[in-house]
Amino acid sequence: MASILPLREIPQNVASGIVVGLIAFPLSIALAVAAGVPPIAGLYTAVFAGGVAAVFGGSRFNITGPTAALVPLLLHLAVTEGIEALALAGMLAGLILVAMGLLRFGRAVRYMPQLVIVGFTAGIAASIAAGQLNNLLGLSGTDPRLEHFHERIADTVRHLGTVEPASLAIGIASIAFLGVYQARPRRIPGALLVVVGATAAARLLDLDAVTVAQRYGDLPRSLPTPTLAFFDLGRAIDLLPQAAAIAVLGAVESLLSAVVADGMAGDGHRHDPDRELIGQGLANLVAPVLGGIPATAAIARTAAGIRSGATSRLSGVVHALTVLVLVLALAPLAGDIPLAALAGILVVVAWGIADVPELAKLIRTAPRLELLVLVGTILVTVALDLTFAIALGVVTSLFLLMRELVRIPVAAEILPDDRDAEGVPSDIVALARQHPEALFFNAQGIISFHSAAAFEATLPRHDPRPLILRMRDIRHIDSSGLITLEAVIEHRHRSGGDTILTDVRPDVASALRRFGIADLVLDPALDQTTEGAFGSLERPPTSSSARASESVSLGPEARKPLN
Repeated sequence: MASILPLREIPQNVASGIVVGLIAFPLSIALAVAAGVPPIAGLYTAVFAGGVAAVFGGSRFNITGPTAALVPLLLHLAVTEGIEALALAGMLAGLILVAMGLLRFGRAVRYMPQLVIVGFTAGIAASIAAGQLNNLLGLSGTDPRLEHFHERIADTVRHLGTVEPASLAIGIASIAFLGVYQARPRRIPGALLVVVGATAAARLLDLDAVTVAQRYGDLPRSLPTPTLAFFDLGRAIDLLPQAAAIAVLGAVESLLSAVVADGMAGDGHRHDPDRELIGQGLANLVAPVLGGIPATAAIARTAAGIRSGATSRLSGVVHALTVLVLVLALAPLAGDIPLAALAGILVVVAWGIADVPELAKLIRTAPRLELLVLVGTILVTVALDLTFAIALGVVTSLFLLMRELVRIPVAAEILPDDRDAEGVPSDIVALARQHPEALFFNAQGIISFHSAAAFEATLPRHDPRPLILRMRDIRHIDSSGLITLEAVIEHRHRSGGDTILTDVRPDVASALRRFGIADLVLDPALDQTTEGAFGSLERPPTSSSARASESVSLGPEARKPLN
């Protein structure tokens, strides 16, 4: 249950929300331009998606709006399907996010390999920076319909002769100012100063730089009219793959932001990941109806809110209201912002989200095979598609994990002359030394499809001596493991060898019983200890062991067939 915000904390949350709103205003315009949509769409997204997610999300701190992470996906969709497709894809993504939250996928999303996240984030940063070169240089005659990285770069190179000196100067000055100004935390947002300074300079000096209004028209100074005119069921089915990609990326970005926020807050309170997915889903259901584009939580804006004193979701609500007030008061003035200034802001944003120093460190120090995941994800994100990049990165990471898992021994024999055995108490090792007439193996880890072959190869099938298999350290056994263990026990029976499973965990024992393996071993109850198993070697066989010996003597044809 949400706690009531103390009155003394209200002023600092309001102040924090205003600061973040001032940051979000220019960034929302810049990110909308980068995604190929009118600037007002980014502002409406910050207002409506930001407000809904702040109220219904699972994090007290997340600030939601247009983000750089989604820009390549949205730009690709706008170029290939048209701007109107963004609203429909955003609504579908919202439905998927709500479903993910209701199905409790919140924690599962966090298991995405870190190198994959670093890789596609760096690829996104490269795509954003490359996509802003034309505006940064003030080029004319370029083709905005090009969707692939190499095509855009080639188009930029072909039009270098059309560089506009005023735009280039504004862009370089914006990047230089932000690089110096943001070297340490500041109370006044650097992006806001760049927008105000560049706009004032362009008007006072009468610079011939392309502005927002020249490219997109004047920004409306009003609230949007709700509409569902974009909804088309037939087209929705076609857009499902893109919507799923937006939802997955939005989920990862939002949950990462929530984790970072929890760490920065340091008060021990943790976000609810499933509620956060539902909140982000509702935000993406509302935003398209009110003229917005797909949104996620923004890590940088969330961190800025916490640094400014945010302690509750009130900060996110005030952020949305602040952007709304700025839209109603300053939208016409925003049309005079030079596109080169917005491009400079986005280049700095791209540098920040790529975390270039950390990326360089990973490239220098990460295991060479893992670099395949990192570099491959970056290249596929830039050259092909973010959805493919995530799939490639996850599959490659799983393959490398499997490669290491199969090298871990699942079972090891404890020989009579062993003085020590990893993971086996010394008193049990001593018992093994006293009973050379028995085979003693210690199993560990997981008996699964990745280890079943090695497990089968390790255990003796044709040795007639009784086999004591200690299973205390087996945490899980899947169907592949059950089939393999059954086959080993069957072969040993045919060779006259008994099998005793000891120290079996209750959940593993339950799986063995359901599969029928309990009926194949000397102790069907599966409750014998290793010490008791060694002690039974010195006593006459029990009735159950006699029955097991009888079944062996009758041969495999007398045993019931396996399911």
